[in-house]
Amino acid sequence: MFFISSQMRQQCQHIEQKLKAQNIQSVGLWIEDTYQFTCVLLACLKTNITVLLPPNLLAENQHWVEANADLFITETNLGQFISEQIRENRVDSVPYLDADNITPILLKTSGSTGNAQIIPRTASQLYKEVYALSQMLPFERGSQVTVLGSVSVQHLYGLTFRVFFPLIMGWQLGTKQHLYPETLVAETHQYEKVVWVTSPTLLNNMNLAILDPIKSQFVGIFSSGGALPENTAQSVQNKVGFPVTEIYGSSETGGIALRCGHSFWKPFLGVEIGQNEQGELWVQSPWIDAREQTKDIVEIEQGKFNLLGRADRIVKLGDKRISLVKIEQDLLKHLWVEDCYLGLHPEYQRPVAWIALSAMGKQQLLADRKLLINQLKQYLAQSQEKLALPRFWRFSDRLPRNSQSKIKRIDFEKICMEPVDEF
Repeated sequence: MFFISSQMRQQCQHIEQKLKAQNIQSVGLWIEDTYQFTCVLLACLKTNITVLLPPNLLAENQHWVEANADLFITETNLGQFISEQIRENRVDSVPYLDADNITPILLKTSGSTGNAQIIPRTASQLYKEVYALSQMLPFERGSQVTVLGSVSVQHLYGLTFRVFFPLIMGWQLGTKQHLYPETLVAETHQYEKVVWVTSPTLLNNMNLAILDPIKSQFVGIFSSGGALPENTAQSVQNKVGFPVTEIYGSSETGGIALRCGHSFWKPFLGVEIGQNEQGELWVQSPWIDAREQTKDIVEIEQGKFNLLGRADRIVKLGDKRISLVKIEQDLLKHLWVEDCYLGLHPEYQRPVAWIALSAMGKQQLLADRKLLINQLKQYLAQSQEKLALPRFWRFSDRLPRNSQSKIKRIDFEKICMEPVDEF
């Protein structure tokens, strides 16, 4: 069941009345304040109003909402639905929303790897997922814990872990999405106990020294949206005293497995896993309608699995199968590399390494680009076959990852085509 405070209940009921008075059947939702977002979302679900969640406010996504929703609620018109008179905030022991609620939530993906998709979810599915997870993690429950995040609630990961998981755990909702470690740390200072919902991008780019004043306040740290490099995971664990909880899943499957530390992935309770003939993982769970075939190649051992890389990120060069993810992981261990992405050049079908350099790496780039590349190649040659070494190299101050830590194909192809002195 989803328990909320009496204050949130009254706010939800106020919104319900407003929506019923207008006979609304479907609502597009874009509200950055997580508390207000949750109030509107729950009111819609309670009154069986379909909710559309665009990934951003680009014109194409606004058109999607306008074409499919009776009403688009944003900060601009939110004041028409929110009451400023509600002050009471005692614990409410009566659940607001049933766990079997099947009102549709439609999430539009950002289309980072191709065409955008519309992913349907229900409160019932999300409840089953977060309940299974709550039975596996030793995190404490109660309103003394506040969840803060760097990821957007408009995406499934943020929606699940910044809204629905806190609702089942009885946690307080942090209101802002923090894109930068400094602002996330600044808000953490305001609370006694916190859980972070983050991404590998934020943790990779963080100066871990800023965690020293707040490390005793952590109840847990979640990371999802991509693989967390082993050295980053270990460094964070050394700093805060416990491992980061990584979540594996997708928009199509929801969360399906976790790991704490760099071990095999452990499926959530109720999740069944297997492989097709190509070694790609399939999953089946109580919160997806049918078995979902992924493109992730895995090895399975005693009910757990190890990710070897996506089928579309394992490429054949000559007669060899090369994992682009493995090359990324190796590069991220180098002191000169802060972030990186590997892909095939759109014209020449050879590996391209797109790298955001550390401060030391930037100094070396300014001194001698050719020497920098040669030394990175020599470093990779210790773990990769010669055929796998990148043929093309591109350098940026920061890789343009979205809030889900993904690189858009159009951005990668654009950087590939920039003229540089290849050798």
